[in-house]
Amino acid sequence: MNMIPSPPVARKKLNWVNITFMCATPVVALAGTGWYAGVNGVTWLEVANFALMFMLTGMAITGGYHRYYTHRAYDCGKPLQLFYLVFGATAVENSVLNWASDHRRHHRFVDQEEDPYNILKGGLYAHIGWIFYKDARRPREKFNNIPDLLKDPLARWQDRWYLPIVLLATFALPTYVGLIQGRPVGGLLWGGFLRIVVVHHMTFLINSAAHLYGSRPYSLRNSARDNWWLGPLTFGEGYHNFHHAFQADYRNGVRWWQFDVTKWWILAMVGLGFARRPRRAPEGLILSARLRVESQRLKAKLEAAAKPEMLREKLVSRLEASRERLESAMARYQDAKLQYHRRKDQWSAEMRRQWAAQIAQRKAEFRTARSGWREIIRAFNRIPHPSP
Repeated sequence: MNMIPSPPVARKKLNWVNITFMCATPVVALAGTGWYAGVNGVTWLEVANFALMFMLTGMAITGGYHRYYTHRAYDCGKPLQLFYLVFGATAVENSVLNWASDHRRHHRFVDQEEDPYNILKGGLYAHIGWIFYKDARRPREKFNNIPDLLKDPLARWQDRWYLPIVLLATFALPTYVGLIQGRPVGGLLWGGFLRIVVVHHMTFLINSAAHLYGSRPYSLRNSARDNWWLGPLTFGEGYHNFHHAFQADYRNGVRWWQFDVTKWWILAMVGLGFARRPRRAPEGLILSARLRVESQRLKAKLEAAAKPEMLREKLVSRLEASRERLESAMARYQDAKLQYHRRKDQWSAEMRRQWAAQIAQRKAEFRTARSGWREIIRAFNRIPHPSP
């Protein structure tokens, strides 16, 4: 019986423009800046040029391209949007239309073939290798996941004039700053090339390291991980497991102590009137996600311990009861606070005191339930693993 051969899998075409740029810029940045500094020294303005351009570009990418345009985690006015589009272009990571389209695909198809920087193809591919290939899709197909941005006149303007913006803001601007001290080449190298390379790999670390290293406290469904040391390196983008679980939240570092300079930037813009309505995932949903992951891990540990079935069922029942008790206590506490803030202006002083006492009681119940859950976790962690 003759078998019809399967058609060959189409190989992606190399993008030689991207390959040339991504390989040449590190050489110019490192060798060129090193040579120039060795011959001419380094001035305070060159370091300041690098630092300021790095901060402006990084914030435009994380606060603008990522959290505003891709995920719509808050609203902002035209002046802030224009800042994001101009200085987002100085990252030389493509226009916001292309960037947001790729990133929305990443979230929709994470760890699948359609994921543009699929970590399952290797850390180097996810970090930079994917950029070396052309996207063969037509614009209508590529941009079908960003209809909101296609309606945005400023986003379309940036896409149309992307190359001139890059040339002026990425290269001409830092060169002009260097002219203040009569050192235009130093300005171009420090504020241009060296800063581009640092911003590139800062961004790329989220595609690679944040899918390889760290913990998964909110979801086990994909490879995204929370990584504390990536936080300071990436303007707070290192808490990637939380971000994949709650991508519309304006925060990545949801805990107050987690380093997330972008969430602080957004709050500052809200305070100054340039942004509004930062979106937050409900605390109850965040807690439920953490409890669900902890439950899954504890059940797996219990299964691996090979305990008798009746004992396993009893322990799992205790685990689920404790989890439901904590989620219920959290819901009551959050509801009491919400009701109080919605209606306190309509109440008498006595009614407000009564509700304040009720909130304190709900809070105490929540803390008690949380302590019970932690005790359950400690008890499960004392279950010995079988010898390998």
